Amino acid sequence: MQVLKEEVKDRILTAAEKIFYEQDYRSAKLTDIAEQADIPVALIYTYFKNKEGLFDEVVAGMLDKIIKMMEDEEKMETGSPYERFNRGGASQLPKLLKSRIKLIILIDKSSGTKHENAKDMWVKRLEQHIKDGLKRYSKTKHDPMLAHILANNYVEGLMEIARHYKNEKWAEDMLFVLNTCYFNGVESL
Repeated sequence: MQVLKEEVKDRILTAAEKIFYEQDYRSAKLTDIAEQADIPVALIYTYFKNKEGLFDEVVAGMLDKIIKMMEDEEKMETGSPYERFNRGGASQLPKLLKSRIKLIILIDKSSGTKHENAKDMWVKRLEQHIKDGLKRYSKTKHDPMLAHILANNYVEGLMEIARHYKNEKWAEDMLFVLNTCYFNGVESL
């Protein structure tokens, strides 16, 4: 019986991910999710308190994974920012893109939930990461807006790769080019 319960919960989560991705939190209806999962709508309430609780579980841990990538890189003591990134974040980004549907739901489809500011939180955390790097490595004092612009552009670049994902090889190639430009400038191409 327990296996059946887990199978039903998994079907609900899979259906919810599909519906939230195709629509968004506000537009999605539990009746649509139940229909997609091929269950009665009342059964959703056996597993989740409400639509928001279901949404929370669909996107659970995504922002934490992103923050952890930056924290892991910051713990590295040696190397240039690009070298530290290549030892840390570069290997984690393709893994993040394997969960791109959840990432898109979190960043683009979460209006009306407690997650609706996830992109702003990501940009703000990356902005601090960049500011710390500039203090550590740059001999020039920059306007703080530079870190914000770089963070926002980088996050949006990653999201564009997620939104337009073609296949794993394409995503890896795009990540390589994006990171090369980000760390070495357009002239590096």
